Formats: sequence, C-alpha cells, structure tokens
Amino acid sequence: MRARLAPDHLARTLIYAGIGGFVWFFFFQPSPFGSTLCVNALVGAGVVQYTGSKPFVIPLYVFLLALLVLSQFLLELFSPDGGQPGAALLGAAMGLGLPYLSYRIWGKP
Repeated sequence: MRARLAPDHLARTLIYAGIGGFVWFFFFQPSPFGSTLCVNALVGAGVVQYTGSKPFVIPLYVFLLALLVLSQFLLELFSPDGGQPGAALLGAAMGLGLPYLSYRIWGKP
C-alpha cells in the first residue's frame, strides 16, 4: 500500500484523474465547476516533482496555476455568467496538497 501512496505515484494518479475528469465534465456531463476543478487539480499535481531525493518546483506550472486561479476570480468579478473560484482553489489545493501530505507522512520516495 505504501507504494501506491508514494508522492510521485499519487501525483501521477491525480494528473490522470484530472484528464479523465475534464473529458467527462466537458463532453459527457457538462459542468463548469467540475471541469475547472479537474484542470486545476491536474496542473496543481504537476507543480512539484517528487522523483528525486528532494522535491522540486517547476516554475512554469506555478505560473500556469496562478494564472488559472486568477482568471477564475476575474471571471467571477467581470463576467455575467461568473467564474468558478471555489473550484479553482479546491482543485489547486487538492493537486498540491495530497502529494505533499503523502511526502510528509511517508517520507522520500
């Protein structure tokens, strides 16, 4: 069970789940909340890489995640339909937090 909860494996699983969830919520069961949640979770899971002895952050993904979250807040303010800032924050927190929590609990991969 420890191998399945390794931070790098968990991050990859979140990325694949985000892709599958986006396809589901965009094409089959349209939901702006669900698709925003999935995209932010998959980008958030890719921000920190846990493959080496120490985790490292990819600056491009940090910029992309900040841009995604900021765009949802701006859409909420200026768009008549509104954005999904709650879904963006929840997805980013889930994508960043779950692998990091696994890293803190289980240690180095």
